[in-house]
Amino acid sequence: MLVAGFIVAETNGRGTGHLITIDVLPQMRRVGVGSQLLRAAEDRLRTAQCRAAFLETAVDNRSALCFYKVHQYGVMKTIPRYYSDGVDALVLKKDLLSPPGPAKLRP
Repeated sequence: MLVAGFIVAETNGRGTGHLITIDVLPQMRRVGVGSQLLRAAEDRLRTAQCRAAFLETAVDNRSALCFYKVHQYGVMKTIPRYYSDGVDALVLKKDLLSPPGPAKLRP
């Protein structure tokens, strides 16, 4: 069995969720696997009564930033030198109570 990707998320029990990581095999990217994983995690967070989801991504990870923008995540703040190589992280947030918009996949 081939695992195309995975996502790790948690709830803090105070109404917010944290998306810790998402990873998709390079050959399975841009075909909707990441979007399916993200939607499934968001659905589980909603079931756990989370009102919002947060995540961090590197300021220079353009593909991740585009992906999360499509999925309605907005930038909340920057964390300086978040990663071990000194790269800053952006904290992104999505309101899980608003109706989900359609995910637009680029060709």
